Amino acid sequence: MYSDSDTYSVIDNAKVTKFQRRLAVTAALGPFTDAFNEFGSAVALIAVGILFKLPPILVAVATGAYWVGVAGGAIFGGIVSDKIGRKYLFLYDTIGMALFAILSAVSTNYLEFFITRLALGIFIGVDYAAAVPLLSEYSPAKHRGRLLSMEKLFFMFGTLATVMIGLGLTIYVGSLLAWRYDFLAAAVPAIILFFLRFDMPASLRWAKANGKTKLIPKILTKLKKEGILIDPNTVNVEKPKSILGNAKEFFNVKNIRVIVYIFWIGAAYSLTVNLASVYATVELKSLGASSTFSVLGAFIIDLVGTIGVVITLLIVDKIGRRKMGAYGFILGAIPMGVLFLASIYHFMSIPLLIAMFGLFFMINVGFVGTLQYLPAAEISTTRSRGLSVGWEKLFEFGLALPMLTLYAYMGLKYSLLYDTIMSIVAGIIFYLVSYETKSNTLEENVDMVLGGHNKENFRPIKNEEEAEQN
Repeated sequence: MYSDSDTYSVIDNAKVTKFQRRLAVTAALGPFTDAFNEFGSAVALIAVGILFKLPPILVAVATGAYWVGVAGGAIFGGIVSDKIGRKYLFLYDTIGMALFAILSAVSTNYLEFFITRLALGIFIGVDYAAAVPLLSEYSPAKHRGRLLSMEKLFFMFGTLATVMIGLGLTIYVGSLLAWRYDFLAAAVPAIILFFLRFDMPASLRWAKANGKTKLIPKILTKLKKEGILIDPNTVNVEKPKSILGNAKEFFNVKNIRVIVYIFWIGAAYSLTVNLASVYATVELKSLGASSTFSVLGAFIIDLVGTIGVVITLLIVDKIGRRKMGAYGFILGAIPMGVLFLASIYHFMSIPLLIAMFGLFFMINVGFVGTLQYLPAAEISTTRSRGLSVGWEKLFEFGLALPMLTLYAYMGLKYSLLYDTIMSIVAGIIFYLVSYETKSNTLEENVDMVLGGHNKENFRPIKNEEEAEQN
């Protein structure tokens, strides 16, 4: 009888080739599209209130609908991804992403805008829950952190691109039209994605764990064309489980530390990053910067943050997840503490704000924001990996809107104090609940989490009908 290590040894020990790079890029273009839409929401904050004659609270609700959609879509998509497979969602969610970006752009009233933003967020959330597990399940063990970090790198690329595109659109067509063009532009990468993803193989790990005996030969044929040769005789198909059974693999007492770990990295990131990520332009304007320079300041901050993401991408598989996350949270307290002192002793300035927010971005967004894609993809079972990603996204996006409200209520000085303290607290808790997973295979990580009790049923199943009956 063959074990998982026999089946996946070629994947886990492989060098990074064109196949893994292509998969990483096509997966990462989802976050790139997400960044486009988040920027479009920021521009729309100004325009839709005027165009649709809305009070500020309704503008905020419509903008927040996108984040609610991402959170809900990630949970729903994770459950579906674990049951019907990553590939179907990975391919066809791109149609929804493109369609609702276009419909957002041509909204003629508040209700249309609200519904299309909510629907777009749902499809973006679904994409995270399909793409991240699929990429993880085909990443070599020693390079998995680097490949999954591409998700955040492309998100930052999307942020930088949309800031500059949005600035140009605002100057050229005005703020009342800029958001429409930006949403139309957001549909373009989603359309391209559909064609790029079409020939990607379904997940072998998922097919094996769900008794898909007819699908496995097709996957092995596609992998063979990519230079990945797996002996079909080593693939011992497992008994599939129901949706409830898949969920129980994640939500159970033995898995409590994993549940808390994944919850905390998403929640703590959202509890610390949004002051610098959203309010940078507002605070620069309050210090006397022009609208144009405020946007350029935000671009500089995002650019420095991108440098942090690149650094993490290069070293995360060497240093490991646990140290990177703890350092990322705790060191982020330094620039926020400097700005807090500046607000007390009245030496706050535009260059200082840009420099410290930029440094915070390099540390927090680089070391933590990049890392957030890894735990859910690495330490959950194959049957619950999609749900695990959705669990992380639920808190990352679900807490964003409450935190923006809290920052607005506290004002800059106390928000800086809060971020200084919260960064330290977040880092300590992260270190206590996290696992070190570098260089481990996905199955070794699950075995580590369960304390050596990862006992799956590897009885070969003769056909797919028997698998479904089981």
